[in-house]
Amino acid sequence: MIKDEQFMKKEIVINGKRLQYDYTVKKVKNINLRIRTDGSISVSSSAFVRERDIEDFLISKGDFILKAMDRFQAEKQLPTTKYYEEEELKSLILSLCKEIYPYFEKMGIEYPEIKFRKMKSQWGNCYPKKHRLTFSTNLMYVPFECIEYVVCHEFTHFIVANHSHKFYEELSKICPRWKSLKKTLKTCGF
Repeated sequence: MIKDEQFMKKEIVINGKRLQYDYTVKKVKNINLRIRTDGSISVSSSAFVRERDIEDFLISKGDFILKAMDRFQAEKQLPTTKYYEEEELKSLILSLCKEIYPYFEKMGIEYPEIKFRKMKSQWGNCYPKKHRLTFSTNLMYVPFECIEYVVCHEFTHFIVANHSHKFYEELSKICPRWKSLKKTLKTCGF
């Protein structure tokens, strides 16, 4: 009989880089991968999955794992230039939301609830079903144009929920410089 969970420390080499990961045997259907915000790797699977299959799975996800680890490493090094105080930032974002809302109102989209919180891996997110936008208070470390891009990006999710070609077509209508602003934003920490 298998215990509910069994835990082990393991190692694998991905793209020439030796990585340690926590492996847990659980009552699950799939091989599950999680990169924690501290950069550690967690893998879980059923006891019936062979070790070779887990290694193949991790190697197939190698680029994703290394990028995620780099992103979390960059996050630890948030810029020291603070463009806004937290209350200033909130006020600025609320103003930007009101400024761009008429574009979305024409499409029958109701004005959303706006929230703020410290986020570890995102600048903002959209919950279309809850009709809510949440923005990271870490936006205080980025220039105005990038904040404007994030607001436009999140609002656009009320039109297209995913990041498909259609999403970027819609985003281009209200934020034509989104590509360069997205690149600038990536240099700011996430």
